[in-house]
Amino acid sequence: MVEIYLLFVLSAIISMCFYKNPKLAVKAGFGLSAISCFIAMSHFVCNMGVSDSFLLGGNFLYSPNFALNPLGNFFSFVVVFIGFASSIYGMSYANEYIKKANVAVFASLFSVFILSMLLVISANNVFCFIVLWELMTLVSSFLILVNDGKGTLKAVMIYLGIAQIGAFCITCGLLLLSYYANSTEFGDFANLNMPLGASIAVFVLFLIGFGSKAGMWPFHVWLPLAHPAAPSNVSALMSGVMIKVALFTLVKFTLYLPLSPYFGLTILALGAASSLFGVLYALCQHDYKALLAYHSVENIGIILLGLGTGIYGLAQNDAVLAAIGFLAGCYHVVNHAIFKGLLFLCAGSVLHSTHTRDMEVLGGLAKKMPWTAIGMFIGSMAITALPPVNGFVSEWLTYQGMLQGALKDSVVARYAFTFSVVALALTGALAVMCFVKVYSVIFAGTPRDMKIFEHAKESPIGMILGIAILTLACIAFGIGASTVVDYIMQVVNSITPSSFTAKTEFASVVSPMGSFISTPLIAVILCSTMILPFIMLAVMKANKTAPRETDPWACGFKYNQRMQSTAGPFTGDLRKIMQWLFRSEKKVISKDYFSPVEYHNHPKDIWWGLFYEPFINLSKKIADKIGIFQSGYTNVYSFYIIIYLCLMLAVSYFLI
Repeated sequence: MVEIYLLFVLSAIISMCFYKNPKLAVKAGFGLSAISCFIAMSHFVCNMGVSDSFLLGGNFLYSPNFALNPLGNFFSFVVVFIGFASSIYGMSYANEYIKKANVAVFASLFSVFILSMLLVISANNVFCFIVLWELMTLVSSFLILVNDGKGTLKAVMIYLGIAQIGAFCITCGLLLLSYYANSTEFGDFANLNMPLGASIAVFVLFLIGFGSKAGMWPFHVWLPLAHPAAPSNVSALMSGVMIKVALFTLVKFTLYLPLSPYFGLTILALGAASSLFGVLYALCQHDYKALLAYHSVENIGIILLGLGTGIYGLAQNDAVLAAIGFLAGCYHVVNHAIFKGLLFLCAGSVLHSTHTRDMEVLGGLAKKMPWTAIGMFIGSMAITALPPVNGFVSEWLTYQGMLQGALKDSVVARYAFTFSVVALALTGALAVMCFVKVYSVIFAGTPRDMKIFEHAKESPIGMILGIAILTLACIAFGIGASTVVDYIMQVVNSITPSSFTAKTEFASVVSPMGSFISTPLIAVILCSTMILPFIMLAVMKANKTAPRETDPWACGFKYNQRMQSTAGPFTGDLRKIMQWLFRSEKKVISKDYFSPVEYHNHPKDIWWGLFYEPFINLSKKIADKIGIFQSGYTNVYSFYIIIYLCLMLAVSYFLI
């Protein structure tokens, strides 16, 4: 465990040694990160069901200690697996930043970012956890700034602002737990004797704190700004991994509380809202990286549906429901990390080749970028839960858990689980619609901008290799679901008490509802179905002549690439129906009689206007009023400090 962490420390230090040799810094920095991640992957897979710990020597920072249980090993594996693919991708991708930033610092921060997430997962006391949590936030913000483009600084400031509100709530929640446990060590938090009111207060604080970092609705507004602004391999880590670390901590600390069934139902309701609102906003995006970021909000909601089911099962002493809920949630954690990492790497490949994030000007790129197109196609199948790739299995398990929860005696639980099933079903249908739009507009059809198309080419081998790793993982984690379930059940059995240990058939995935699913069999059936048309053509001896290529028929007019559908028509009717939600800003630009008319229709995030703008405007007004205290004289500032210390002493005197 210690050796694994030291590998990333060495990777970061060695990367900085090539400060003046950027090309070597890219190869060495990201190469060492890839090697460290690969070794760490092997370690966490081999020790998935094992607990480990170590204590940092001396009294530095209150003697921080670190511990990993099976749940921590699982999330650590997810971190280093996506880190491995992103590092290999970065060995070629980071070359484009040689003239924009110091790539030695970029590579070093990349390793430190992975290390910070691993340390957050294993931190075992309050002070150490908060320091590392803030370190993870700061390093990720520095990595976003590497891609210093238009709006990047604003995105980082919004991200840091929401992150600090979340960190304040987390700190308050952990201090309340420490008060009732009479200790700041997480090992002493088990079996806490807390009043119901305190337990609810801590749960709400954790929901806000960890939910804001995870991108859970309605704390998601930073995510579609920060993730697109970051370099693509950093976007893969942030969207695929960092937000999962927040979910890990939410589950970890919620399980310390005296559980109420309403905790699980609350998480379930927020998950349903996140999944539905996330996919609705994703549908109307023309920036394909922002679209992927909104889909992270959607998939965080799907994960919360599984985890909420598991927590509800624990609170109700229902062994099977708890097991299937946590199994579904953990399976979708790793699945989402894989296919969202893949999609962001593919998006980075498209951006690297075309230098635009606007899908409206793209088209026909499958001819120029076949490997990227294959990766995007498999990733689109996975995120829309189409069999036999990985997204299908975890969403199927999520359905099974919620269907069983809907059979409970509680009327509130029945309504909550039924609503969640409907929300997930609607989310799935809208996700298919969204990625049909994404793939067809970017990769299919004919070019909409010939200049972009002519300069487009496939990405370098390092980027393609990173995409290939996650593409194969999407297929393997779907077809090999039985093996994946075997590993995840080690984690599930460590979460639930020993009396809750659930048995699962590992030859196939067998849900508690008694329905059967075999992903290899589905794969065989689908492949057979795809081959069937070619068999029919061969039997009928049809299509023997050479195919003839021609422009589509355009009702007697000369065909033009502007006649094909863009991203807008896919969601035109939906935008009209959901105008109350999207609040679109419409703009029509007509230059002259002979120039084409430009239509712009950009949706606004209604939650930003409802929750965040009023608070920001109030803060600005208060800042303007208290600005008079900023005199510029050191002696006046010293006087302020003395007054503050006197007030704190007075308050502590009355409290103690």
